[in-house]
Amino acid sequence: MLTRLQKIYFGMARLGPSMMLDTLSLATALFYYSLNDLPGIYTGISLAISYLVIAFVQFLFGYLSDKTSSERFGRRKPFVIIGAPLMALSFLFIFTPHWFVSPTDTFGLFIYATTTLSMFKVFYGMVTTPFQSWMPEITEPEERPAVSSWQNVANFLAFVTSILVTILLAGLSVGWGLHPLILDIILVMIVLEVIGFIPPVVGIHKEGRFIPNPSITKELGIALTNHDFVGWLVAQGLLSIGFAMVSSMAFPYVNDYLAFGLTDIILFGVELLVVVFSFFLVWMWGIRRFGKRRTLQAAMTLTVVVLPFTMFITAKVLGFLLIALLAAGVAGYFLFPYIVYADFAHKDELLTGEGRAGVYTGFPAIPLNICQALSALLMGYILDLPRILEVPGHPGKFVTLGYHLWGPVSAIFILLAVLVLFKVDLDPDFERLASESKAEPIDATLGEIADSEEEEATTLDNS
Repeated sequence: MLTRLQKIYFGMARLGPSMMLDTLSLATALFYYSLNDLPGIYTGISLAISYLVIAFVQFLFGYLSDKTSSERFGRRKPFVIIGAPLMALSFLFIFTPHWFVSPTDTFGLFIYATTTLSMFKVFYGMVTTPFQSWMPEITEPEERPAVSSWQNVANFLAFVTSILVTILLAGLSVGWGLHPLILDIILVMIVLEVIGFIPPVVGIHKEGRFIPNPSITKELGIALTNHDFVGWLVAQGLLSIGFAMVSSMAFPYVNDYLAFGLTDIILFGVELLVVVFSFFLVWMWGIRRFGKRRTLQAAMTLTVVVLPFTMFITAKVLGFLLIALLAAGVAGYFLFPYIVYADFAHKDELLTGEGRAGVYTGFPAIPLNICQALSALLMGYILDLPRILEVPGHPGKFVTLGYHLWGPVSAIFILLAVLVLFKVDLDPDFERLASESKAEPIDATLGEIADSEEEEATTLDNS
């Protein structure tokens, strides 16, 4: 059993990695494409390669940490001790190409972006996968909701921080280089990330009970016979293509096309925070009232209806309205996966009497990141369309036609996901399944199931 203090610092260790990953999701396209003039297709390829890297290193380091044994540090700690400072350094390098590359060397900037983004994803997987795999070994099931609540606090603080950093990055752009204030903030994030892992590494001495590592191919084969699980993988893959583009394009859209100033960007960030938090509550109410499938379809349908308006908006006030409605849909997209995968694992356990939460939670990282890689390539292509779109209020200034098209293109994939969801059961009858199950009934609330199962295995932090 962990003490209350141990639960807090284990959960809050997630703050640093989440700040970094969220910042990259929002700011990479803005930084490299909008501010440093890396061509769209190069930006897309760099992002795509980094997505493919993380798709596989998460499983790799989970497997290695299962098989590695250190008499002094155990199985998980060595990966965290080595990987945390390397992750911090790679994050710094992503935003400092001016230290190493000439402003006229476009191909050199492309290689630099690809290398640093990929290295960050390697070290991110090296740290977070073993660290999360440590969770079920040092906690009992009844402790996990408390630990998870602190991780959720860390995630929300990280999301707030990433928006603020991206706002300042856009508002304080200095061309080739980095504003000193941004560099200082990045250094603070680095320090917080490294320091955050010290208390659990030093203060938690036990490895916990050994959890046998079953045949991954056998367990995965069983999971893939679940047609609803496969259907959800297809739907989430389509959603991730659309929403990865939404996350990457939101700030370049308001910065380059709608020409937001610093004050506008700050208001834009505040708007994102308020709307996302508010609609988390709205969609949670919808789950209780209408079920997960219908609520998710409603959230995604709202997004499908709104996205095509990127082709017509020319006024800042309408841009604020557009982003507010998109943020409402984004809140639904980020809310549902943890709950859905927890439900699949819970249903499987009731039906088979066996636990394979790791498969249901960990395997989707591979197809999900592959789909996000495809999204990055598609985004890169549309950003390199002809520069024939005049910036509203700035005669003679043109941007690529992609600033009109990214919305409807994203909407197509999200609409396909809505249609696929009609064939997926996201609301299993747990009471009926428990009465027919091969296992003992599990008495837990939806939130407790989502929290505890989420921490049972390697999770994907994105996006």
